Amino acid sequence: MSVTPADSSASRLGFIRDLAAQLRVHHWVKNVLVLVSPLAAHALFDPQVLRNVGFVFAAFCAAASGVYVVNDLLDIRADRAHPRKRSRPLASGRLPIAGAAVIGPMLMALGIGTAFYISVPTGGVLVAYVIVSMAYSMYLKTQPLVDVFALSVLYTLRVFAGEVAAQIELSIWLLSFSGFMFLSLAFLKRMAEYHAMLRAKNTYETRRGYRPADLEMLKIMGVSASYIAAMVLGLYISTTNAAHQYGRPLLLWAAVPIFLFWQSRMWLAASRGFMHDDPIVYAARDWVSQLCLALLLGVYAFATLL
Repeated sequence: MSVTPADSSASRLGFIRDLAAQLRVHHWVKNVLVLVSPLAAHALFDPQVLRNVGFVFAAFCAAASGVYVVNDLLDIRADRAHPRKRSRPLASGRLPIAGAAVIGPMLMALGIGTAFYISVPTGGVLVAYVIVSMAYSMYLKTQPLVDVFALSVLYTLRVFAGEVAAQIELSIWLLSFSGFMFLSLAFLKRMAEYHAMLRAKNTYETRRGYRPADLEMLKIMGVSASYIAAMVLGLYISTTNAAHQYGRPLLLWAAVPIFLFWQSRMWLAASRGFMHDDPIVYAARDWVSQLCLALLLGVYAFATLL
């Protein structure tokens, strides 16, 4: 049987779709976090800062995709027994294991090289990201509580990388807020994953160290972290730093209830079984989360420009 041009074109398109899914291109939205520090410091639109942040965004995309490939290679047996993950390109056999074993490390090396091109400190941050990511994939993800703290570190390193690449003075307030918020999101990710497993009454291997009785405690710890993040934000607004950075710092108080509403809604969505992915990826697709982000950016603009 001959292969028609249409069949060949469909095959290439299918391969591209599978490759994009394997590289988790939709997860690149998490790397937008590198913009947070320059935005908070009102330096994002400086040409040199924008250039450096653009490079560090690309570096994180490459390195993260490489980590995802290696992670799926390590988890391939568990993924094949998972009701949803079994359809992933590697687990299903649509992409060859040998090719993935080459492209994963190659992408990580490309990301690290790009980061070092920006600056040595930026490269160091990305090396730390890759090390923590690999440790998480190989071992830390199996350790209860250690796994969520490792996830929060991976989120926070993105913010820190943007700060280093833009050569902005370290903001303890921003890192404190980010640390608690990302710890909350890490608990949310784990809780949503485990909650979905319990609702489906599946017994597949998750490589996690949690038990069904831990679910409520995960919620308590995660919600507590999100409210502490809001408290840190409120405390920052009351400082002289905020008074120097913003023309109308009191307007920033509007960001606190918006942030709390968004966090509360995310936890409610996870409890109802609506969240099946990374919280940031879920938020990027959720219109209410998009509205909350637009409102927060509006508050930031009014507080800065008025």
